[in-house]
Amino acid sequence: MTNTPTGETMVLHLLRGAVPERADELTKLWREHGHEIMVAPSAKGARMEATSKHIIFSPKTIDFFWLFGFSAWRAVELYSPALVLGVLTGDALDSVISRDEDFRHLEQEYKRRLGTAKSLLDVDDTTEIEWPADIPMPTEQRESLSSVEQMATFDLVAIAVAFAFLHEFKHVQVRAEEKKLKIKEEDRQPANEEEMACDTWAREYIMSKAGAYAKDHGHSYQQVAQKRAMAVALAAVIIHALTPQSEHWGSENYPSIGQRLATLIAGDNLPDDSPFWFLTGCLLIGLMRLDGRRLDYKEATFRNFVMKLLSEMQ
Repeated sequence: MTNTPTGETMVLHLLRGAVPERADELTKLWREHGHEIMVAPSAKGARMEATSKHIIFSPKTIDFFWLFGFSAWRAVELYSPALVLGVLTGDALDSVISRDEDFRHLEQEYKRRLGTAKSLLDVDDTTEIEWPADIPMPTEQRESLSSVEQMATFDLVAIAVAFAFLHEFKHVQVRAEEKKLKIKEEDRQPANEEEMACDTWAREYIMSKAGAYAKDHGHSYQQVAQKRAMAVALAAVIIHALTPQSEHWGSENYPSIGQRLATLIAGDNLPDDSPFWFLTGCLLIGLMRLDGRRLDYKEATFRNFVMKLLSEMQ
């Protein structure tokens, strides 16, 4: 990730790094479709989209993934005490939060961070906002980061960006298949259904051969699968931030944000004690609190909390 992307080379490097066990397959698939990367000038909003021949994105959109991803991950340190106490005591999350005298101030700071990240959508260029002093600027050099925590977040954000490009890559494949089969525009799959299909394909592409990577690199399947699942969950939160409020309940062009979150945050049959459920629970609590939603839920496990929150968002 960088402020000066290098088009196709940069994107392929990112995708191959996110799913290295599929690197050769991915390159072959890319060449078969013969499409190109176009780097668009940065402007207000965010741009990442596909046509029949191109994937188009702006450098500022990558900066947004980075800034919002690093900011949103602070939800873990903010909401984890309440989530842990809620599970241990059986108290509702709202009740646990109300007893923490310092929580309101800490949450205000968290919301301020996310507000700074979202302000990036309101300007033409990244240089127009005041970048938080404790969040590194986007870089391709993982080793240049100053802590293990920053490097771990780098990995998650990189996979989240790769997910977004894979989603767009699937759109390109759909258009190519339609052209091959001479499918008329009026006979296409509805746009909102295609969005869900592209989400599902991108997620499965990242997850389905995690076991092969784990075996070749001396990791357990669970270690690799939960890291990638966490990154996809982070991508879902960033997509939520990029989706206009008016589209949250769905439209002809997009599924509801609740449906997308439920599709992307599925856990891949990870066990109840996987850190994935705990970390994802914190991210979802953050979304609910940002929307001013009540959290009067009592669940016995982190997994149950995630499933409950997802059901409430749909």
